[in-house]
Amino acid sequence: MADLKLEGVENLLTELGKLGKEGEKIERVVLVKAGEKVKEAIVKEAPHRTGNLKRNMKVSNIKRVDGVAFVEVYPSKDAFYATFLEFGTTKMKADPFMSRGYEISKEDVEELIVEEIKKGLGL
Repeated sequence: MADLKLEGVENLLTELGKLGKEGEKIERVVLVKAGEKVKEAIVKEAPHRTGNLKRNMKVSNIKRVDGVAFVEVYPSKDAFYATFLEFGTTKMKADPFMSRGYEISKEDVEELIVEEIKKGLGL
């Protein structure tokens, strides 16, 4: 799948990590809500034939790589064909619904992250 990132938000999340337990709590809330927001947008953009694809979009648990926390939005195994739809095949044109959903939600997610961090910090 595509590697999609929100630029600049990593710094905020890194600073939250420096706050200890309270920062970790805020970080968890922010990441889960941001992942759900992106998932909602992807589901709205997903092609609808049977509804299987829309029902099988998932948000991962929080993961960490090199100290950076993140979540992933992905299709479950029951919607394995999402990759074919997103990128196309030799016999089928691409329908990048995940990329569209991400792009549509990006600004809203950035605002959500800032608001949730402010709320968590009592600002």
